[in-house]
Formats: sequence, C-alpha cells, structure tokens
Amino acid sequence: MESNIQNRTLIAVGKDEETIYEFQVKNSYEFSTKGQKLKVEIIEEADGFLFFACEGVRYPVEIVSVRQNNYEVMVNGVSYNFTIETPFSLKRRQILAANRPVSDTEELHAPMPGKIVSVAVEVGQEVNPGDTLLVLEAMKMQNTLTAMSKGVVTAVKVKAGISVGKDDLLVEIKKA
Repeated sequence: MESNIQNRTLIAVGKDEETIYEFQVKNSYEFSTKGQKLKVEIIEEADGFLFFACEGVRYPVEIVSVRQNNYEVMVNGVSYNFTIETPFSLKRRQILAANRPVSDTEELHAPMPGKIVSVAVEVGQEVNPGDTLLVLEAMKMQNTLTAMSKGVVTAVKVKAGISVGKDDLLVEIKKA
C-alpha cells in the first residue's frame, strides 16, 4: 500500500515551539532535510522491539503517545515531544500563538511517569534558564529537569521519593 504523504513537505516542531525541522518525504524510506538525503527505516523485530534506523545506525524506539499530530517518542531512553505540521498548519499555529495571552508563569509538568529522586529548588528561590529544578527517575534512567526561563519559584508540588504521573504539575515559576 502506498503512503498518502509521498512527495510532501512536513515540519516537525519541538515542544519549545522554536525548534523546527522541515523535511520532504519522497516515499516510505527516503527523507531529505536541509538538502541532505537520509535513508530512514522503522524496523520491528520478531520480539516486538522497535528500532529507528537512519543511514544504517539503529536506535531503540518506543512510541509513548500519539494524540492527533502530537507525538512523544523515546529514543535511546530520551523522551522527545513534537508535532508534525504541514506548512499551512504551521502558519496557522504561529498566528494563533501570536494572539494568545502571554503568561507570566512557567509550569513544569512531568514529561513521563516516574519517581522524584531529588528536588533542587524551594519556594522563593531565583532560577535562570538551565538551572536544575529536580531529578525524575523513569525506566531506570535519571532525567534532570531544568528551568526554561528566569524567575522565582512560587510553588514546589513534589518532594523526593514520591511517584508522579505523566503531566503532573511539579514546579511553578513566576517569570522575571
């Protein structure tokens, strides 16, 4: 069965809304981005494990969730959140975002279920982009979650040793 997305331009948009990768889909296995052709394969082993192969290098992959065009994919134990857009839907999304009210609060939500290993901040503490907020253990891997903007911590909703679910609110920061 032929894919209905052959010879189309698609755009992957990162969760930060600023990371954008445009790519062309020629067929099921040939993609190009920034003028570079890539041979890509999705391989499902007999034991049910899924691998993503790009230019012959294989990466273990787990598709964690799919909601419309929103994807969460775990590659080599690292979680990636992104959407797939057409040029038209990306332009529409950018127009809607430009008209959205600006929030002065950053909320850190759990990117996956896991256990809080440590909390590095407390209410009233000033943070800068990249500062460690907490460490979340998921699938035997420790993930350091960091601040995305400068501000002051207004709420810490978790403590070390508790388990959290995906999208649980962990920390709130009032942006400076």
